[in-house]
Amino acid sequence: MMLGRLGTLLLLLLLITACSNGEKTPEEQIRELLDTGEQAVESRSLSAVSPLLSATYSGGAGRNKQAIMRLLAGYFVAHQSIHLLTQVSRLELIGEQRAEVTLFVAVAGQPFSGVSQLLSMRADLIRLDLTLAAEQGEWQVQSGEWRRAEKRDFLE
Repeated sequence: MMLGRLGTLLLLLLLITACSNGEKTPEEQIRELLDTGEQAVESRSLSAVSPLLSATYSGGAGRNKQAIMRLLAGYFVAHQSIHLLTQVSRLELIGEQRAEVTLFVAVAGQPFSGVSQLLSMRADLIRLDLTLAAEQGEWQVQSGEWRRAEKRDFLE
């Protein structure tokens, strides 16, 4: 009987600890969004990428969410193996509901073991400048611009 009460007490303490640490900071939430995006692209899942983009997304060349999804669909068909190496260069909160992120992404057909491997590997290097917004309690990408990056961008 004593063991049962001890187990219940330990479980209650674990729940209290979990609840007190349950609220994540906006920065932690944004980093989770970026990690989720990386996993979604690597798994080539349009259904996993779609909720990460705002319905009102607007990007370079006037692309909206549907245009980005079509581009990704074509990329997924053309590339059966996608591996990403991402590096957040800048994450700046603008109030409680908006953020700007500069993200460097290396894209290759084989897994990366780390940044040092970029020197010997052929990969597309991209710089993404993103604006994120908290919409209905969830962070989403609201707009984005991209351009080619250099290997030195990853080494800074």
